[in-house]
Amino acid sequence: MRNTKAILALITALLALAVFGGAVYAARYYGEIRLVDALVAVPVAFALALASVILGRRARAEHRRTLGRSGSGWFVTLSRLLGMLAFLLALTAALALAVFAVLVLVLE
Repeated sequence: MRNTKAILALITALLALAVFGGAVYAARYYGEIRLVDALVAVPVAFALALASVILGRRARAEHRRTLGRSGSGWFVTLSRLLGMLAFLLALTAALALAVFAVLVLVLE
C-alpha cells in the first residue's frame, strides 16, 4: 500500500522550490526580467508550499493510522521537511516583498 499523499506532498514541495529556482534563473539570465519582476512567482510558490504542508500532515496521519503500513516513514518525513522548507522560503520571500514595497512607498 502506497501513501499517495506523501508522494503528492513531495511533488508539490519540489514544484514550489522549482518555481523559486525558475524565477531566480529568469531574473539572472534574461535582461528584460528583473528580480522584482520575478517575485510574481512568490504567490504561486506559497500556494504550492501550503498544499505540500497540508498533504504532508495528512500523509503522516495516514501513516500513523495504518501503523506504518502505508508507505515508508522516511518518505513521509522527507516530504514533510521539503514542504516546510518550501513554505518557510515562500514566507520569507513574501515578507521581503512586503518590506521592499514599504521602502519603495516611503522613499517616494
